[in-house]
Amino acid sequence: MQIILRLISLSSLFFININIKADSLEFNNFNNHGVIGLINMPSARFYDESSYGITIYGGEPDQKITLTSYPFNWLEASFFYTNIKDTPYCYQENDPVCDQDYKDKGFNLKLRLKEEGIFPAIAIGINDIAGTGYYSSEYIVASYGINKTDFHFGLGWGNLNGSKENFKNPLGSISDSFYERPVLEDDQGGQFQPSRYFSGVTASPFFGINHVLNEKVMMKLEYDTTVTPGKIDYEDAKYPLSLGLEYTLN
Repeated sequence: MQIILRLISLSSLFFININIKADSLEFNNFNNHGVIGLINMPSARFYDESSYGITIYGGEPDQKITLTSYPFNWLEASFFYTNIKDTPYCYQENDPVCDQDYKDKGFNLKLRLKEEGIFPAIAIGINDIAGTGYYSSEYIVASYGINKTDFHFGLGWGNLNGSKENFKNPLGSISDSFYERPVLEDDQGGQFQPSRYFSGVTASPFFGINHVLNEKVMMKLEYDTTVTPGKIDYEDAKYPLSLGLEYTLN
């Protein structure tokens, strides 16, 4: 939390010197999940209407292909298909189909609530909106650019609520029902569960920075709040900070 407060204080010093290309390929690209963001964390950035992209991610233990489109400049919609290694596809004995790794598909949505101006851009999103719950998560995130640096601050629920610095779900002050996150129907998949969205006893703050070093290279740093090991059985990280370098071929 101290790091977040320091970054907020630092960004406030530069409010009078704003000069970025916020929603552009020069400053933003897809993360591992096919959502414009950092490495795993999302941001409040969008591409222009009618833009689209394909993301191929090969990690451990999951691999994923995501198709992302922008029917409007305020809406990001994506469809993903994933393979999760060492997780059985089904549990029926003597069925060869069950011997393969688990396969899953789902949809992500992100909506722009506010464009950047004097104050940051703000977006709200839901991952795996009607899936089995393996990637089920919700977030609200703000992004603010200063020259060649973009700052991102957000709050995550569900699979993005894995921080040790989490705190009581602020939406619980609206209704106690936000403290309860249902899981009974997750494995059926393909069902909308509005009672699941933005729910849980706690929520986790996340943040990140991407900085353009030159026209080819961009650096990304994030505080990753993905739940580990979670249903996907991710390896526990020694540190919550992730650093990446992104190189543009053309």
